[in-house]
Amino acid sequence: MALLIAALLPAPVFAQDDRPLPRPEEARPEPAPKPAPPPAPPADRDEKAKEQADPPPAPPPGAKESPPPPVASEATPSQDAPKADPAQSTPSDPASKDAADTPAPAEAAPAKPAGPPLHASLREDDFTYSACLLDLTLMGATYEERPAVTDNADLDCGIDRPIQLTSPLPGVEIDGGALMRCDTARHLARWLRDFVRPSAALLPGQPRLVGLVPGSTYQCRATVGNASEKLSEHALGNAFDIAAFRFADGSTVEIAPRQDDGDLTEAFQHAVRGTACLHFSTVLGPGANAAHDNHLHLDIKARKGGFRLCQ
Repeated sequence: MALLIAALLPAPVFAQDDRPLPRPEEARPEPAPKPAPPPAPPADRDEKAKEQADPPPAPPPGAKESPPPPVASEATPSQDAPKADPAQSTPSDPASKDAADTPAPAEAAPAKPAGPPLHASLREDDFTYSACLLDLTLMGATYEERPAVTDNADLDCGIDRPIQLTSPLPGVEIDGGALMRCDTARHLARWLRDFVRPSAALLPGQPRLVGLVPGSTYQCRATVGNASEKLSEHALGNAFDIAAFRFADGSTVEIAPRQDDGDLTEAFQHAVRGTACLHFSTVLGPGANAAHDNHLHLDIKARKGGFRLCQ
């Protein structure tokens, strides 16, 4: 009982400790992590810094300076570069070496392109061609438009816009028709209308002109009757040859040399030949040369100053 009472009584107060009581472990804050140390600089930087800090000692006087080590460049292959394939190496035979040393020949200057063919320079534009066809139609001519004509034997020969003329005037036929340029046909029709028909009306019996017997029409060839090698106007559709005139009574007047016969037939031939130079730039007939003794050559060749050749 006494022990129980003693236990319940307050214990005597002894000298108190001023230090605070330690906090339990759970209440202690965790220590902050220490920062990681900075990475160590590379060894080569340390060496460079050391070299910059401590420059190499100068060589003693009189000592030869050793040459610097060779610097690798793009022209110097490294030891690790692949070796050249012997099969692809340049041959060492003299012929190959000479061919390699020989400079490449300079490129030849391109040849100047040839000009357009001669017949192309005479091609009518649409307006001129249409106007010519209209003139023929108004004069009563009979014709057909044909496709362009060329010749492989001579590229200058040809007619770009040819017509097949069968009747230059109503009732006047060309035997077999004739291929020519429209302008040639127009001059022919006007000459027949203005001079040949009126001249024929003065012949005995006043025969009516009904036909022309042609000589050469379109033909790719050089001129004849002289030494010239120039292209004939026949090769361009500019010329038409007349060998004879036919009349309604069945008579004909053939072109032939006539030396002072003194009749109307000679007068007719002189009349039509002289007046032809009013429509054609070239008129050749008997007496001009032997090649024209049996026909009248008529063409519309353009010459400087409008010069006309009438022989």
